[in-house]
Amino acid sequence: MKAPSVNGEQPRNRVKSWLVLNLLLLSLVAALSMTYPVEELSRRLGDIYFRLRRPLPTSSSVAIVLIDDLSLSRYGRWPWPRSLLARLVRATAAQRPGAIGLDILLSEAEDARDDDDLGKALQEAGNVVLAAKLSGSSQRLWVDPLPLFLANSAGVGHVQAVEDADGICRGVPVRELSAEGPRWALALEVSRVAKHVAVDQNSGGLWLGKDRVWVDGSMPRAGPSGWESYPPEFLTINFREQYLPGQRIPPFVVISAAELLGGKQVPALWGKAVLIGFGATELSDRLPTPVSGQMPMPGVEVHANLVDGLLRGEGLRHVSAFPQILFLLGFSLVSTWLVLRWPGWDGVLLQTTLLILSYGAGYWLFAHAHCLITFGPVLCVGLLAVPLAQLENLVVVNRGLTRGLRQLRQTLQAGQAPMELASLRPAEISPETSGDLQWRVELINQLQSELGSLYAFRQHLLESMQEGLAVFAADGKTLFRNPFWKAFCSKQGWNAELDLVEFGRLLGHPNWANVQERLSGEGLPPESEVHLGGGFWQIRCTKLSSNANDDSSQWMVVVTDLTSRLERDQARAEALRFVTHELRTPLVSIQGFAEFLLRYPKANGSADAAATIFRESQRLVSLINTYLDVLRFDAGARSLRREPMVIPQMIAQLQRVMTPIAEAAEIRIQVHLDSELPSLEGDAPMLSGVILNLLNNAVKYSPAGSEVNLRVTATEANVIFEVCNPGAPIPPEDLAHLFEPFYRSRSAGESTPGWGLGLTFVKRIVEEHRGIIEASSDKSGIRVRVILPATVSSGDLQADSPMSRQEPGPADIVGGS
Repeated sequence: MKAPSVNGEQPRNRVKSWLVLNLLLLSLVAALSMTYPVEELSRRLGDIYFRLRRPLPTSSSVAIVLIDDLSLSRYGRWPWPRSLLARLVRATAAQRPGAIGLDILLSEAEDARDDDDLGKALQEAGNVVLAAKLSGSSQRLWVDPLPLFLANSAGVGHVQAVEDADGICRGVPVRELSAEGPRWALALEVSRVAKHVAVDQNSGGLWLGKDRVWVDGSMPRAGPSGWESYPPEFLTINFREQYLPGQRIPPFVVISAAELLGGKQVPALWGKAVLIGFGATELSDRLPTPVSGQMPMPGVEVHANLVDGLLRGEGLRHVSAFPQILFLLGFSLVSTWLVLRWPGWDGVLLQTTLLILSYGAGYWLFAHAHCLITFGPVLCVGLLAVPLAQLENLVVVNRGLTRGLRQLRQTLQAGQAPMELASLRPAEISPETSGDLQWRVELINQLQSELGSLYAFRQHLLESMQEGLAVFAADGKTLFRNPFWKAFCSKQGWNAELDLVEFGRLLGHPNWANVQERLSGEGLPPESEVHLGGGFWQIRCTKLSSNANDDSSQWMVVVTDLTSRLERDQARAEALRFVTHELRTPLVSIQGFAEFLLRYPKANGSADAAATIFRESQRLVSLINTYLDVLRFDAGARSLRREPMVIPQMIAQLQRVMTPIAEAAEIRIQVHLDSELPSLEGDAPMLSGVILNLLNNAVKYSPAGSEVNLRVTATEANVIFEVCNPGAPIPPEDLAHLFEPFYRSRSAGESTPGWGLGLTFVKRIVEEHRGIIEASSDKSGIRVRVILPATVSSGDLQADSPMSRQEPGPADIVGGS
């Protein structure tokens, strides 16, 4: 009952390791999240969302009137007279906007008449919101509009922008405290006037009329004794693309102040919240934003983006802490599970995919729900999960390795090593060094050396086998296969990765039927012989058991090609029949004519009988010599002689020998020699036998009344002997085996006597002279070419005692094939 508990302990250990890894990872990320680099990373990752978003349509709620370079060039440098500013307010109000936000500080008194004119313009418009700003002076807290302007305006709002630690403006404070009480942001005031509602803040949040305004930060709460605290709260700006002149789709309707002062009517301003501010390059009212390029964004455009979000109800906000923590926790659990489940590059790839999907989900929330996820901690989890998981795996592996190496060292020191590792004896480790890595490294190095040598030897042994070998698991899956097994499967048109069940089905042998049942029952047959693909194969099967448990048993299947052995045995048997037949024929003739001479010594045919006996005896000797020469060549006992030869003399002698044989078969032999032929150096009887054999075969297989041609030509390096004769073409499948021992084509096997050794003997003689022999066949006949080097050096031939050149006689003709 212990095995189940062990099996159940492993999953529990994995879950425990997974939870511990998550706890460690989240603790580390929590500490990193409070550092500036991670905070900055979160901000930058959020900024990327703005750039990924496609340009939005031009705002239908907000427009901008810019005091730009054109305005300054036409009406003079800033500051303008208040009367000119009053004209601009009246020209803007004439377009009937919903509200006007004047992003210009009017804190200093100027010409009284001009100030009165501006005050009247503000009163006439009735919907102008003025700007106020915190002062940097210790004597003055706020830079407020003059009381004259303040009394005639529809409201006042602060234009205090907030830049984060990286110098980028991403939000505006909801309120700033003043002596008169909290002062709302200019964007809130403009939105209030445009929608004709009130701004209210209570325990339920910040409200613009009936619309909820999302803010980042904690809500105000009442303190003791009537005090009320106002913690920092910010309106996060949902930036559009920054305005640039000539844009195809501008973010806002933008009008130059010079155009309005020139009397231009702009119907696009009707009903919109219009903000008037600076856009000239020489004025420094610009802020870096997440969507800014090389030029920072004008302050009036920053407020226009905020007003646009408030009026459309699409203000941007950060996800609160609790959902953020839940998301981070879920991401951590999934991330660590992936890297523990798939360690290595697969886990890294899955982790990268998870990060991309999570970031994509964050973008979807940004684009559709107008929520920002703080993605810096999530990215930290994704980046740290892989190394921490690998570190945990390393600790586990180190413990298991140490435990296993200690057991192995005890086994080896006790002399219980297997025979293959009998030479491995680890050195004793002193107590002083038993706690470090030295003994583990030394033992691993020794094991690596011994096992490497053993593996290389066995692998080479398996790879070099001339038999197909495959090892299958207990369920029939392939575990190993050597190259010859792959060649065997390829030859049969099978997939080399087939399993044992499919292999048995394809064999089609009765012993291999129902392999699936045999694997779990009586087992596979130890030996079978099958015919496959025109070949004859032996299948041997052995069960390999690693231990007493049958579930871990494996099956080794060995495939041996018996086709060549069978063909060789058949060829030898056939050759033996031919040899006995060829020897019996001349012996019968000799016996018959010798008996005739004994009985009738003075008969008229006595002379012919003696000639026949002589000729048949020569034929018998030729057959025996040929067979013996083949055997000597196989055994390496027949060496070549080295002597000079004159080709024309050799050919003339061959012609004298072959003429009677050809005339008896009613065939003519035509000889063609080049005028200048080099001399050859080699074994004269053997080379003469080569040509005689080819001529003899040509005569034997040519029809009566035909002509056999022998051509001898020369090139710079070679002498070429070519024998051509008419006859039926040799099939390509027979032509490929023409020079193999004991091989005779099916067409010649029945009609022409022979025993398949002549051309084999010819090929070996030619190759011993460093030559080439080739055969071709077509409708015109059969051609055999022998190409020999013009000069054969003494180093290319085996040295032998010099002999005088011999003229070949009839007995030197090699037996026909």
